[in-house]
Amino acid sequence: MPLGTANDFATSAGIPEALDKALKLAIAGNAIEIDMARVNDKTCFINMATGGFGTRITTETPEKLKAALGGVSYLIHGLMRMDTLKPDRCEIRGENFHWQGDALVIGIGNGRQAGGGQQLCPTALVNDGLLQLRIFTGEELLPALFSTLTQSEDNPNIIDGASAWFDIHAPHEITFNLDGEPLSGQEFHIEVLPGALRCRLPPDCPLLR
Repeated sequence: MPLGTANDFATSAGIPEALDKALKLAIAGNAIEIDMARVNDKTCFINMATGGFGTRITTETPEKLKAALGGVSYLIHGLMRMDTLKPDRCEIRGENFHWQGDALVIGIGNGRQAGGGQQLCPTALVNDGLLQLRIFTGEELLPALFSTLTQSEDNPNIIDGASAWFDIHAPHEITFNLDGEPLSGQEFHIEVLPGALRCRLPPDCPLLR
């Protein structure tokens, strides 16, 4: 049911905004096996794990502002906190993937969007056995707060990857937002759990292969 602050997963999955239609889908729709992701063998997420400046914004945005403005509240609070913007140094490994540097925003997605409509992992599918990774490096400021204006292949400061797992190491503590729940640490192992959950989604859901 689309009852959250930004409803990112529901929106990208094509779940109706109207609650009566969403409820009808939840009751009578076809159940489809979808993937989940597990972090450090102790917690899971369905949509996305996000790290960096965007995560700090979503974590710090006041509840009253979120209640009043919904997903727009993240953008407003982000603009107010621009003076605190700084990247996180980290190293990320996956299947045939290795990157090390300063990340302003990290998105590891089973779903496609987070933070109130930002398409961080625009090619992610929830039933392909893979996680999509997108990194905005320390030189990329605006895409952390606004929709990306150029394709990743045209922008050397946007790094993409895909893997069934990712290992992340940071020399200092960083925080990931797992579908709204913060998790802090220096080491993260994120792995996909294929077909772990049955979910009622629209027949034309864009997140299904």
